[in-house]
Amino acid sequence: MSAARARWRLALRMARRDVRRSKGRSALIAAMVGVPVMIVVVLTTVIATDDITAEENLPATLGQAAARVSVVGGGAVTQDPEGIAGGTGAGESPWGTERPPASALQEALPEATLVPVRAGRTTISRSRGAVDVLEVDVAEPATEGLVMLSDGRLPRTGDEVVVSPGLAGDDGVQIGDTVGLGGREREVVGIGTYDSVATSPGRHSLVTVPGSGLLDDADVFTDHLVVRDAPVTWDDVKRLNRLGFMVVSRSVVENPPPKSAQYPELVEWDRHDAEREVLAIVVTAIVLQVVLLAGPAFAVGVRRQRRDLALVAAAGGGPADVRRAVLAQALLLGLGAGALGAVLGLALSPAIVALIPRAVDDTVLGPYDVMWPAVLAAVVLGAVAAFLAALVPARQVANQEVSAALTGRPSRPGRRNGWPLVGLALVAVGLALCFTRGVRPGGEIAVASGTIAVVLGTVFLTPLVLAGVGRLGRALPLPLRLAVRDTTRQRARSTPAVAAVMATVAGLTALAIAGASDFEQERRSYTFAYPLGTTMLSEESGPVDTAAQAAGEAAGVTFTPIGTAGQRGSDAAGEGWIDVAVETEDWGRWDTREVAVATPEELAGWGIELTPEQGETLRTGGALVAGPSLLDGDGRVTLGTYEETSDGASEDLRTVALDGSAADLGMGAVPQGREPVVALAVIAPQTAQAQAIPYERSRALADSTLTAQQLRDVRASLREMPGLQSTWTERGFQETFTLQLLLLIGAGGIAVLIGTLSATGLALVDARPDLTTLASVGAGPRTRRAVAAAQAVVLGVLGAALGVVVGFAPGLAAARPLTTDRWGALEGSPGGPVIDIPWAVLVTLVLVVPMIAGAVAAVATRGRVPLTRRLAQ
Repeated sequence: MSAARARWRLALRMARRDVRRSKGRSALIAAMVGVPVMIVVVLTTVIATDDITAEENLPATLGQAAARVSVVGGGAVTQDPEGIAGGTGAGESPWGTERPPASALQEALPEATLVPVRAGRTTISRSRGAVDVLEVDVAEPATEGLVMLSDGRLPRTGDEVVVSPGLAGDDGVQIGDTVGLGGREREVVGIGTYDSVATSPGRHSLVTVPGSGLLDDADVFTDHLVVRDAPVTWDDVKRLNRLGFMVVSRSVVENPPPKSAQYPELVEWDRHDAEREVLAIVVTAIVLQVVLLAGPAFAVGVRRQRRDLALVAAAGGGPADVRRAVLAQALLLGLGAGALGAVLGLALSPAIVALIPRAVDDTVLGPYDVMWPAVLAAVVLGAVAAFLAALVPARQVANQEVSAALTGRPSRPGRRNGWPLVGLALVAVGLALCFTRGVRPGGEIAVASGTIAVVLGTVFLTPLVLAGVGRLGRALPLPLRLAVRDTTRQRARSTPAVAAVMATVAGLTALAIAGASDFEQERRSYTFAYPLGTTMLSEESGPVDTAAQAAGEAAGVTFTPIGTAGQRGSDAAGEGWIDVAVETEDWGRWDTREVAVATPEELAGWGIELTPEQGETLRTGGALVAGPSLLDGDGRVTLGTYEETSDGASEDLRTVALDGSAADLGMGAVPQGREPVVALAVIAPQTAQAQAIPYERSRALADSTLTAQQLRDVRASLREMPGLQSTWTERGFQETFTLQLLLLIGAGGIAVLIGTLSATGLALVDARPDLTTLASVGAGPRTRRAVAAAQAVVLGVLGAALGVVVGFAPGLAAARPLTTDRWGALEGSPGGPVIDIPWAVLVTLVLVVPMIAGAVAAVATRGRVPLTRRLAQ
């Protein structure tokens, strides 16, 4: 056995004995190491479960097929090996920019069998809304796995369907029920989902088989499953890309090609980079917290072991042997606590993964997955963090006076003021990172990295700060004076305790400032669509007139409809639109380019009063515009009509020039921002017909503010009508930041309490001789409790105040890109940034929470201590 191995074996035996003898201190250190490890394990498990990889999703994407091919069109395609990222623009395909013909895929893969998979949307009578539809021949073996059933069976005929859990839950549909689809009743034979192995609780979808007729009149996207014995290789994928197809290949997903063979423009793109960087920063911050919190515990433990360690030195052991004895305890506790924390994290993770989708709306997680490398890394990092936390105490005890330790005399407290130059350099680097890269869009990683640099720099400066605080304590009352003196003298113990609180509060301060500023920017930028309290009724499936009359009769008010120029339609790729807009370069002062179609009487119902001249302009075929700048030099306004397809392409159809007149088209004053206008221009219905301008009467406005009962009456009347109607009341900006502030206060308060009370307990253990001396000269139990409370208040206030100061700059830096509205600045309105400081949160963390910690410390502290003999010094 080598000498080094023998020495470490002896050190570990001593460490095991000391851990058993000091169970309370060992449990405290284990909690400080194990809890962060547990948090990391739970966090990484949730992230791994949330991240559904392409390989995990292969059953829902391909079934049992070798590949799935989608028609893209628009030229040749580039894509990543997973078939997730990519697009057109890589050159022309044999069909130019047109979509490949239906026969092109079979010609490209003559030996393969192609199974069509059609997807679209249809309307279900029970919900009177659109739902997603998958039409596939589930009898084909290649489609096995595409549909994931939670109950029932797959459809066999066109009169049977499988519905999603969200649709079944919202509409009360059960297996065996019938639903009206496509003009006839269909039986629900199963409940299940498709497209993803993760179940979306709110998705409304259904599955049917070919021949059902559900997608005959709908906009349909058709993919094809490729069934063949040979795998679809990366070369096959690239060949199909050149023809205008996007491909998901089982072989390529399971065995990705080298980066040298991939498309160069997509090699550098990795959708997981940001997640990895954020995770690395979170883990680094947690390790830093462990070091700062466990450091004082090791320091106090070492003081309690001074005599034992001095015996090692007296028996011939060198400083290295003494250091090794302390570091062995750190390794033993770090590995044990890390392993226990990982086990607890793995035990809690399934329950948390199951709870998150139920507790958080619209949250979908995939199959339970554990990131085993991260679990192992968390355990190792816990041991490393404990080892680092014990380095300074081990070095100090190795250099102690052996005679003083053996006789019980206290050693002279250290007076080092840290590494101020290194601290200043780190603070400067962190601030530079925050206010250069951090203020740019997407600079969250730079801000987080800069925050850690500033925190580390402040840790090096903390002893210097404590030395300055000590000079200010002379005028304080006795308990506070004792606490300040002890904090200043015992900097080896006080510095990490104060720094731990500071690091936590700094991160929360940065989050609070950035979050509050972002919320304030959203509040200021809210745009009123209608005057406050106005209720608007809309109809998506036809004219709104009948619904407006029924709603008005139910509520005892008048709903006035108007038309909007333009028309919903459809194209070969899906849903398209015909838009009509005012042709002008000066529309930045308004939030719309719409053209309304209405009579003067209908405009009056929307709060717009016209002069006789303006009414005459409208009746004689002219147009009213919201401002004189919308008219050309001849007093005419130009309306442009163009078609926009579902794939984003647009085509100018024609323009119409009309005589115009400026009018006040505002609907009334609003609390903030621009006055909403009914449209940028208004024409009469007969003008729209004469100029062949399509329009839809899909909106109606109530002439007065509706009460809650009137709104219920309106909705009740609409439930009895065919079609798809909705109501919306302009209530202004309704979001609040209260919950976020309470969460920040709660998280920060708990962190400050834990850090402060832990450090206070350690400080009281370390200061027991001083408290014994106080008791011997007549100090009562109340004084001891006051000293304990003062110790907690001093540590809490110092740490929280430093944290607020440190977190201020990263918070301001993070707020700039979050609240800078570049589009608003281009239009001439204030573009930000918006800075809002949540003083209530900061004051609570700096003053209220330390006071609570002081009260807890006073209550939990014993009033009487046993008197012990003090040696002469």
